[in-house]
Amino acid sequence: MGQHLKEAQQYLASSCEVMARLIPAHTPPDISPKAPEQYFSVLVSSILGQQLSVKAAETIEGRVMTALGPHDPAVLARASIEDLREHGLSRSKASYVIGMAEAFVEGHIDPHHLASAETSSVIEQLTSLKGIGPWTAEMFLIFGMGHPDVWSPGDLGLKKAVWAHFGEDVNVTEIAERWKPFRSYAALYLWEFSG
Repeated sequence: MGQHLKEAQQYLASSCEVMARLIPAHTPPDISPKAPEQYFSVLVSSILGQQLSVKAAETIEGRVMTALGPHDPAVLARASIEDLREHGLSRSKASYVIGMAEAFVEGHIDPHHLASAETSSVIEQLTSLKGIGPWTAEMFLIFGMGHPDVWSPGDLGLKKAVWAHFGEDVNVTEIAERWKPFRSYAALYLWEFSG
């Protein structure tokens, strides 16, 4: 499990009754940080999964990997939109993946610099790429980089889970403040609850 999990569980359970109930009832996914060499692959998976069911995204990703091998920026930067469309990607997702691959190959995005960058810088760099918005960047910070304190204010699942526990008239971002510096872990428990 993530390096901060036990500390996060103790802090969240002691600072919030809702978390004290959710923590023993759910097992969150592992958010141990990935190696910088895996960042490109995590981001490709994120783009492929946008607005698709998990099963559909996995099917498309499996086709791409069968045809082109593991997600490699050098290989995907040379692919054409038509190549990727043959494996089930929409035209826009194909162009996003190719554009991101080019950014990695050309050094505009350096995974080793990302690994040591501040959260705001990671979001800024990633959202400069077409097809990556704030939500995708926030998910990357949590599931790719293992950041313990990321909150995604635009995530509908988080909003619904907070409303379910605290009432629909609350300010979701204000509620999330009580979970600092472990908002990523609070989000994991809220997603497990709403999933």
